[in-house]
Amino acid sequence: MLRLIKPQWAQMPAAEPTQTREETRLDDGTRVLSIRIRAGRRDFDEQHTVTAPDGESRVFETLGATQTIRDGVSGEILGRSTFTANGAEPDATVQPAFLPAVPLALAAVRILRTLELAGTLFATLSAQRGRYGTVLGTTAHEFRGAEDFRHMPAIWVGPLDQASLDAACPKTGEIQTQLDAVAAAVRGSGVYRTPQAVGTAIHVLMDRWAKAQDIANFKSELSILKNGDEGTYGQSGTSRLDQYHRPQPAVACVYDYKTGLRGLSWSEWVRYATRSKTYFPATQRIIVIQMRESR
Repeated sequence: MLRLIKPQWAQMPAAEPTQTREETRLDDGTRVLSIRIRAGRRDFDEQHTVTAPDGESRVFETLGATQTIRDGVSGEILGRSTFTANGAEPDATVQPAFLPAVPLALAAVRILRTLELAGTLFATLSAQRGRYGTVLGTTAHEFRGAEDFRHMPAIWVGPLDQASLDAACPKTGEIQTQLDAVAAAVRGSGVYRTPQAVGTAIHVLMDRWAKAQDIANFKSELSILKNGDEGTYGQSGTSRLDQYHRPQPAVACVYDYKTGLRGLSWSEWVRYATRSKTYFPATQRIIVIQMRESR
């Protein structure tokens, strides 16, 4: 549960606020300090500092289309990427502090801790009203594979707005329309009397619809093992993707329908993205889309 602290405004005399500061404190003691600059000279547009109870922290900054991740204590740059039409591209001029400067085991720990704190930031921003709302019943986040993607989890890049989602995953609108129609038919039939039965029926009908299209790069109910191999339906150790579409070889769009109150947890977002990368090694952009009925 998140407890939001009232934003504190820093403003110039007789002027509109140029900077906002907002602190969120989580029940486990983690703090997220967000600073947003509205006007004037700046080193960043937004800066989010996530500090864990043990003092470990990371700073996530965006300036235009560039995102920089820093160690919250030393300030050293851990990574920098620029968002382009093809996704997030690492800055070749920045030597990530994860790499040769530290032993491999320590580098892995730092990467995992960064991902953990990025997940906390993701959850915090998603929970703030109006920050990343639901559009057409969907919530979408982009990931990219780690360099050692077969052993490390996928890296969260950030949320996608509707225009960016439509450009990257052009089948989203069609899937949303079909989901709305199927859900309306199932709920209106009166046959399915429990939420679980409703959810199962919707998934079955969406699976039939997808398979009937017989499109090579559009599949349904795909089970992927941890090593990236395809498993069987319901096999232990697999992650099942409701649907996936590859509009381009470097882009994978992963769809997950939610018919009940519970949404995807952070670990599920990361796991779906990670399994997609192992299954499609050439993929550069992995977009995980949580879908709900839009009406």
